[in-house]
Amino acid sequence: MKLACYSYRLPFSKPLHTSGQTFHHRKGFLLSLSTKEQLFYGEAAPLPGFSTETYKSVQKLLTSHKQTITKNLCAPKPINKLQEFYQDFNIPPSLQFGIDALAYQVEAYNHDQSLLSYLFPDVSPQVEVNALVSLQEEDDLKDVVGNMRAGFKTIKCKIGLQFDKELEFLHKIRNTYPELTIRVDANQAWDLEKALDHCNKLDKLNIEYCEEPLTETTPANLEQLSQQTALPIALDESITQHSYWPNLLPFTKYLIMKPMVVGSFQKNIETKRLADTHNNKIVVTTSLESSVGRHFTGLIAAGLGTPQTAHGLSTGFLFARDIFPEKKGISEGSIDLSSRHLQTINFDQQLFTKLF
Repeated sequence: MKLACYSYRLPFSKPLHTSGQTFHHRKGFLLSLSTKEQLFYGEAAPLPGFSTETYKSVQKLLTSHKQTITKNLCAPKPINKLQEFYQDFNIPPSLQFGIDALAYQVEAYNHDQSLLSYLFPDVSPQVEVNALVSLQEEDDLKDVVGNMRAGFKTIKCKIGLQFDKELEFLHKIRNTYPELTIRVDANQAWDLEKALDHCNKLDKLNIEYCEEPLTETTPANLEQLSQQTALPIALDESITQHSYWPNLLPFTKYLIMKPMVVGSFQKNIETKRLADTHNNKIVVTTSLESSVGRHFTGLIAAGLGTPQTAHGLSTGFLFARDIFPEKKGISEGSIDLSSRHLQTINFDQQLFTKLF
């Protein structure tokens, strides 16, 4: 087996603002593992503002541990060997996720199975996804109308910049489309007093959930918020920001899981089990990774995400250029994973730099 690594730099169609960050490009690493019969890909792409590791730290680990990673991938049971490697060398989540993608593909191939069936036997390959809708546009309903016509049944809206204006837009959307599922993400915009006021106003609109409403997401604050509003609350950034995040689960209804941020496939499974102990639903979302990383994120959504719930996989449209065009993208608001396969990548020098 031969392991290769490329860094990539993908331009966004327009500057992307999220969680206090502005992105013009998405940077990450593509891993390629070639055997006599097959070629496998993986992706490691830490997300600034969410991931605890940095792009540079992942690059350093990749170059210093190339031989060890290759040796573990060549082992009879690479997945087990890699779990020891992750622990012994304190390998960060995004790199765990990228290497695990290779290891699970190797084992699935050795068992003559698709990766989805090897990971999660008997799960449906059909995954519902949500659309992203901006509430800051002049014609706010144009985006919603377009997504409804495309078959989306769930939309996600960023809020917290101009709440009164956003609330007005949400009322307009709800009145126009009473059947539409609406979820909102406040990106930790409010103190407890504002969160109590805003969440109660949002609850009147039959919102599915509000993601990360609190600037200070402590157990005490979240407990008070959950007691004084009926609006379901979801965790996202708090998973990486606070070591005590499991203590927040009794006061939430949804856990937003970014597999690239969580880490190894086994760590994602453990996170889902922990959420289950408090009956939190799992919504799986991308980390704005490339089409390669989204492929594996989709598989995790199929296996670990809550069924009949939309997942945040519709982010490919944000890129001006991507690693490869998807033959079959999102149709009628869902993805059919059985028809999605990684293609041979053309390592265009405008997007890629080879590390080794």
